[in-house]
Amino acid sequence: MNKGEIGEDIVNKLAYASYLKYWCYPNPIDLNGNRKEICDLLILFFDTAIIISVKNYNLSGNYNRFKKKVITKSSKQLFGAERKLFKSRNDILIAHPEKGEELFNPKQYLNIFRITVSVGEDFENYEFIDSIDGKGIVNIFNKETFEVITTELDTIKDLVEYLKCRESLLIDNINTTQECSEKDLLASYLMNKREFPTEIIDNFKEGTKSIRNKWKVYLNNRSVILKKMAEEKSYFIDQLVKNDVLKMPDGESLAKELMTLDRFERRRIARNLYEIVEKYEDKDDFIARRFVEYNSVGFLFIYYPIEKTQEEINLLLEKAMELYSYFHNSNKIVLLAASKGLKQWKFSLFKAFEVTPEIEKYMIKLANVLGWFKNEKRTIQQEFEYPDQENTSPNKGS
Repeated sequence: MNKGEIGEDIVNKLAYASYLKYWCYPNPIDLNGNRKEICDLLILFFDTAIIISVKNYNLSGNYNRFKKKVITKSSKQLFGAERKLFKSRNDILIAHPEKGEELFNPKQYLNIFRITVSVGEDFENYEFIDSIDGKGIVNIFNKETFEVITTELDTIKDLVEYLKCRESLLIDNINTTQECSEKDLLASYLMNKREFPTEIIDNFKEGTKSIRNKWKVYLNNRSVILKKMAEEKSYFIDQLVKNDVLKMPDGESLAKELMTLDRFERRRIARNLYEIVEKYEDKDDFIARRFVEYNSVGFLFIYYPIEKTQEEINLLLEKAMELYSYFHNSNKIVLLAASKGLKQWKFSLFKAFEVTPEIEKYMIKLANVLGWFKNEKRTIQQEFEYPDQENTSPNKGS
């Protein structure tokens, strides 16, 4: 591989690890048009498009050449790629290495981000963004900071929220030199309820000076260590999507619902599943249910006895989704069910259908037969991103 291909390979691997290869399009080509490469990497997920340009240069410490060869050249390519994708008069047909050819729909994407990743010579102080009047902003990262960001913000939702906040801060201070590293900036965001502190917003130069070495503080912070330990089970969701859900013929819709969750939400989802299994796995022939809502989607957790036949279990789970959709007025139900010790698990996405008077009577009758929805216990779950600090923590909590 040449230097450019080596750089692209580094970025692709980082993106695949965090955001799954399923939504990453390396070196997309306009198959209907001139068949030229549109960009180095395109990430498409729900309403978000991330256009990435990768540069790999060694410029012997010459920052002016870095600006010309990396920043200016990359920005020009990124805006050209955006123009090609979103303003072309002709349909754009691209190909995914696993999914094959698909038509790009520009109307689908409400969030568009442009990113330059420089994997070559590293400059300690470089400009965090580039901006062209009337066109927008380009986020600039070096190899190390891109790796850190894709590790710390390893869901599309977390990444998008940071990029929006970052762009808003930096465009307001486009001509002011930052006095900290990108990692320090990220640490200040993560430790301040995922927003930048007022001292940075009010006085960017002095504020960024005050957070120098914040990244080291973040890495050694007890709360952060406990947070990362608490997040370990959340990766069950990522692995489930990668290894099982996406392999189903109709698995993409369920995969999108699960991967839309941020890391904290995935942690809570996984905790609910693990809790219901651990609580009831010692009971024989017992079925347990738990229902929560996130982002207007109902999540139904069911513990089922492994002794029942697969036909019995599948029928029960199918009817459970229908019932919870009806009784909780939920248009979408994500089912996560498991048996003792998580030796078996089942998953599905249910979308509500029109309930006729006849179906309504059937639902009520079935719920009565099962004895469900008569004495539901409602509890308020409160969990904080940083487990040890409760209401005083620099985190999200709900």
